[in-house]
Amino acid sequence: MSSSTSDELHSSVGADGTALHLTGAAVHDHQRRRLLLGGVGLSIGGALLPKNVLAQKSGDPVIDAYVPREKYALLIGNRDYPNRKDIAPAHKNVNDVKDVLEYYEFKVKDYRDLDGPGMTKALAEFSTMIRTVKEGALPGGVAVVFYFCGHGFQTAGRNYLVPARVDPSSEQALGQSLKLNEDVLAAFPQHYPGISIALIDACRTDPVIRKGVDDFNQIAAPEGMLVFFATRAGRPALAPISPDRNTFFTGALVDVLRDANGVTPIDDLFQIAANECQARVKAEFDKAKLTIPPQFPESTTNLRGRFLIRNRQLELNRSKRRQQSVASGAVDFNKLEERWRAIETTLRPNRLIRLCEDFARDFPGSEYDQQVKVSLAGARQALESQRSAGLSGDLFDEVAGDKDYRDDLSKALRGDKDAAHRIAMDYRTGKSGVSVNLRRTEQWLRFSAELGNGIASFELSEIYNQLGQVGDAARFEKKALDLGYRPPPRLATRGY
Repeated sequence: MSSSTSDELHSSVGADGTALHLTGAAVHDHQRRRLLLGGVGLSIGGALLPKNVLAQKSGDPVIDAYVPREKYALLIGNRDYPNRKDIAPAHKNVNDVKDVLEYYEFKVKDYRDLDGPGMTKALAEFSTMIRTVKEGALPGGVAVVFYFCGHGFQTAGRNYLVPARVDPSSEQALGQSLKLNEDVLAAFPQHYPGISIALIDACRTDPVIRKGVDDFNQIAAPEGMLVFFATRAGRPALAPISPDRNTFFTGALVDVLRDANGVTPIDDLFQIAANECQARVKAEFDKAKLTIPPQFPESTTNLRGRFLIRNRQLELNRSKRRQQSVASGAVDFNKLEERWRAIETTLRPNRLIRLCEDFARDFPGSEYDQQVKVSLAGARQALESQRSAGLSGDLFDEVAGDKDYRDDLSKALRGDKDAAHRIAMDYRTGKSGVSVNLRRTEQWLRFSAELGNGIASFELSEIYNQLGQVGDAARFEKKALDLGYRPPPRLATRGY
């Protein structure tokens, strides 16, 4: 895995006068060579809040809200890499992520510059500790977060984490790195219902690819899991060369978590952090007059319900604010909650857009302000995707399905590509309380593909191939590739 001669290192001065090294889209082995796909399958759950369960009538979505009480985190920040490939902000990243997680009452294990045996030992010890933690009377009461900042790569469809002091572009890197699935994901037990959070601050490029478009596999997250990547497939994750600054991804994430109000679900907070990261990168590039494609984080999820991150102080502050508002008559909370419930239970993108716009106008600065903005943006994306796919609004009107189906339906109309794909699979296999329906399978695959799910697009192309619809099959094959999906090796004869 020698360095590509076409690699370029871009240097500039940041907004605060700090020098930056920003890797371009073709850069594979310089200052910010990072991880492609993955995340640790760590068990995260939370204590169920009965008051936050919305099940108003038959056909409404059922949305459970969980607040984890037992919380643990494993953080690894590898800065020390040879041949000038060190990642200067890695240690500061770990320090700042640790601070914000401890603010939320996580018990944190943090490590820096671990070699291969050190990473393996840290994972094994943490896994053993988590397996001994007993959940309380309520299900899903244990929360665990994994964070990794360091080099990584994908090759032959497999993903690797590079230990410290290993050159990620060397011939030895493959044998010395940890396999993401086998060595990391498998180290942790899965619990359900719950949420697994993996935060991957790493590039998503392949060091063995020298020309053309990088190939990547989008992934379907395991049940109960959320993986938050620093960047989209085929893009580098960017970092200043100063040890006194965060990477753009981690800096945005830490700031958003510090300002969270304890009401906004964690996946919405991550969407806000993604937008903030993109804005910071763009501002930095504009001032430095760089034209590298911007970095935009993305997540893949397989969650049931909503998960909130709180500490005791946030809960006390929220209660106090509400009491003061009620006493002063400043806010009619009954009306606010009724309007918010309407937003939560709406199953049409166009109606959701109107409700969010009206809510933002009538209750400016409410505790739901962040969620309204995320829901509004997601509903607009869903409506655009629905129209692009040529689907009618009755796609969302199915009066069927169990709790999991209804929860995915609510997420899908807010632009969740993975929830839309899960619904397609429900109709294909007859799961989650719905019957096998190939027409619905096709519709939901089209909708998921329009939202950006490359796996859904490829599965749709396979359906069209079987039906002899060659034109449609070719179109969705191309779309899958454009979205970063690499077909499996068994299809190599088809030119992949």
